[in-house]
Amino acid sequence: MRKFLFTLLLLLVCHIGYGQSIDSLFDEFECEQNVDYVKVSPFMMSLGKMFCKHEEGSEIIRKVKSMKIMDLGDCSASVKKRFSSKVSKLNRKGYEELMRINDGGEKVHILMKIRKDAIRELLVVCSGNDSCTLIQINGKFVKDDIDKLVSMETGKKNGRH
Repeated sequence: MRKFLFTLLLLLVCHIGYGQSIDSLFDEFECEQNVDYVKVSPFMMSLGKMFCKHEEGSEIIRKVKSMKIMDLGDCSASVKKRFSSKVSKLNRKGYEELMRINDGGEKVHILMKIRKDAIRELLVVCSGNDSCTLIQINGKFVKDDIDKLVSMETGKKNGRH
């Protein structure tokens, strides 16, 4: 009976540790060769907000607390394959899926964390043969902010701005 309980406990611990977290994904790949990685701390975001008071979209930018961006586009195929494998094991507990796109092997997942009717984190994960990108934006947004941003960008692409 003890061996059974020990085995069950060991299996449970292994299963909990199996899921890849967002932070561990950044930590694992940020130092790979040819990775472009940018981390903007809350202090740097507050400095940047001072320079965009009257710019288009500045009300949304003011709500961003910090962000991390990692692009593996120039990495070797083996690094991209390893990244895609880790993304498939990503622990998505606490995230809601906003959008999922699968286009010819290129997969894009847009996830969000919501607390008290506010979006606290947006996560964009792109994986595939060519593009491997991870974007994490922390802040406090409402769903109307996302709608404004999408309509603003859609307008630009259609020649309205």
